[in-house]
Amino acid sequence: MQPLFDAISPNAVRSDQEVVELALLLPLWQAMELEAAASRRGMTTGQMLRRVIGELLASQPAVAAS
Repeated sequence: MQPLFDAISPNAVRSDQEVVELALLLPLWQAMELEAAASRRGMTTGQMLRRVIGELLASQPAVAAS
């Protein structure tokens, strides 16, 4: 499987101005649980997903581009 995007250089500046839309297919029960979990935290589903993804990526060690 080919990556969707070129590897990001570890020296690249992350910009909140650039966005990409990603399609996500989930079973209905997961989508409903995700929406309910986000609501309990006072967030939208999108806000919660962005936070989870951001925390996951922040916890990953930097990988040198080859």
